[in-house]
Amino acid sequence: MQKIAFILLISIIFFTNLFSQSINMPEFPKGTLTISQEGSILTIPIEIANTNELREFGLMYKEDIPEDYGMLFVFPTPGIRGFWMKNTFVELDIAFIDSSGTILDIQNMKPCEESPCPIYIIYTPFKFALEVKVGFFDRYRFTEGAKIEWSINE
Repeated sequence: MQKIAFILLISIIFFTNLFSQSINMPEFPKGTLTISQEGSILTIPIEIANTNELREFGLMYKEDIPEDYGMLFVFPTPGIRGFWMKNTFVELDIAFIDSSGTILDIQNMKPCEESPCPIYIIYTPFKFALEVKVGFFDRYRFTEGAKIEWSINE
């Protein structure tokens, strides 16, 4: 029985490594994002999804992300859009943000374990979306109405 379990474990490790090597992970621009609300200010490193390819890939295939890190989705114009968690293994919080940098809504997104995946959406146009590890907004007490500013590293 132990021999079977060992062989199974080695097989899982082998195929997981093979799978992760076969995915062509895109290179995201790096930057910083500052969130502020009622005197509280926090700056975190971000990756920026500012093209269709990068926005479609997002945080897919990541096994984990740091507590104080985010991915900022930047759209060319405000609109109503949905997000899903296909091939995303980390539970996330998402903030939908308008053109002026104001957080409109914050939702919790769970990894999608079977199709069809739920769609996370608000029916208010937004220009940015910030994905962070679950609990981020609660931990720092940021809510709707908080403001963001961000920049790309040169």
